[in-house]
Amino acid sequence: MPRLFIRLLSPAAATEEGYSVTSAWMIQEDDGRTRARGETDFRGLSDLIDPHTDWVQNPNNIVVTIPAEHVLSLSVEVPGRSVGQIRRALPFVVEEYITTDIEAMHLAPGELRRGAPSRVNLLEISLLEAWLACLAELGVHPGYLFSEAELLPVAPRQATLLLDGDRVLVRTPDQAAAVDRDNLVLAVEALDVDRVLVVFGALTDIEQGQLAQDREIETVQTPGATTVLEYVAAHWQSADAVNLLQGPYRPRQPSNPNWQRWRAVAALAGVWIVVALLTRTAEAIYADHQADRLEAESVALYRDIFPNERRVINPRRQLQAKLGEGTDGGSDLLGLLGPLAATLGQDTRINSFSYDQDRGELSADLYIDAYETLDRVKEGLSQAGVPLEVITAEQQQNSKSVRARVRLGGRRADA
Repeated sequence: MPRLFIRLLSPAAATEEGYSVTSAWMIQEDDGRTRARGETDFRGLSDLIDPHTDWVQNPNNIVVTIPAEHVLSLSVEVPGRSVGQIRRALPFVVEEYITTDIEAMHLAPGELRRGAPSRVNLLEISLLEAWLACLAELGVHPGYLFSEAELLPVAPRQATLLLDGDRVLVRTPDQAAAVDRDNLVLAVEALDVDRVLVVFGALTDIEQGQLAQDREIETVQTPGATTVLEYVAAHWQSADAVNLLQGPYRPRQPSNPNWQRWRAVAALAGVWIVVALLTRTAEAIYADHQADRLEAESVALYRDIFPNERRVINPRRQLQAKLGEGTDGGSDLLGLLGPLAATLGQDTRINSFSYDQDRGELSADLYIDAYETLDRVKEGLSQAGVPLEVITAEQQQNSKSVRARVRLGGRRADA
C-alpha cells in the first residue's frame, strides 16, 4: 500500500476555518517511488487527503514528524530492579531537566532495560494533542509520530548533522536537538565527540575548517533524497527512533480484513458450539436421571427377590454374589430356577418369586392350566433332585387356570 509522510513544520492552532499549521507532505508507493509531494497548509492537506481511502485508514501507513525544537530528548540513568520500577521512577528522574510541571509533559521512553541508560522524549501534552486533533480533523490517524532529530543515525562518540537551510538537526547517542545554523560550530564543539557525520546538506568551507580541527568530518548523502522528507522516508524504518505515540496516544490498529471476512463464519461456528454444549449438557442430565431411575428400579427388584436383605448397596454385585453362592445344606438360586424353568411349559407362568438365602429356599407363585400340570411339574423336579412343596393350589374364579404357591429347595433332612 502507499504510505503518507507528513512533516509538520509548526504548532497547530485551532481557527474558525479549521487549524493553522504548515507542513510538507509526500506520498510514497510500495516500490519506493514518490507519487506526489509538496508543502501546504491545513486547507491544502484537507483537499489532498481522502480519509475514506483504505490505505489512509490504516495507521501503519501514516508517518508524521514534528519539529525537534518542541521535543526534549534525553538519556538518563534510572534506578530500578525491573522494567516496571524503571517506568514508574522515570518521571521523577527527568523532572529535574524541565522547567514546567511534569504533569503537563508527555513522556515517551525508548526500550527500558535494567542497568542501561534509558532514552526518553518529552513533549508538552497540549502541543501533542493539538497536532493529533488537527490530523484527526483531516481524517488522519498516524501510526508513527517522531521528532525529526530522532531519525538521524547514531554511533558512539559521533554527532550526526542534518542541514536544513537555517536549521540544523543534531543527534548524539545521548541527546537530539535542533540549533540555528549560526550556532552550529559552537553546538558541536560543546559535544564530547570525535567524529561528525553529515547525512543531508553540506557544510560551508568555514564550517568544515572549524569543525575539522579536532574531529573527523564525513558527508554521506542519500541518493535521490532532495528534501528532508525524502530523507525521512528513506531512513525512518532503520532509525533507532522513539515513537511518541505511547500510552493513551497509542494508535488503534486496524481490524484484520480476513477476520472481517470470516466473522460471520466464526459467529455461526460459535452458535453451533453453544448448541452442541447445551445438547451435551441436556444429554448428560437425562442420562444421570435415567441412571438414578434404573438404580432405584434395580434396588426395588433386588428387594422383591430377597425381601429379607437389610442393606442393598450394590444390587448388581450382591445379586451376582447370591447367584454364584449356595448355602450350607441348601441350594443356590440358579440351582433352583434352572430346573423349575425346565419343567414349566407354555401353559405355565411364574407370577412372582422370592429367595431366602439363609434357608436356600425359593418360593414361587405359579399360574398353571390344570392340577395335572402341577403334578407333572412336581414329578419333573423330583427327578432333577429338587424337592417341591405345594403350599396352596386353588382354581381361579371365572377361569380354568390354577394358582399355586410352591416352595423349592430348603435344607435337606441330612443337613
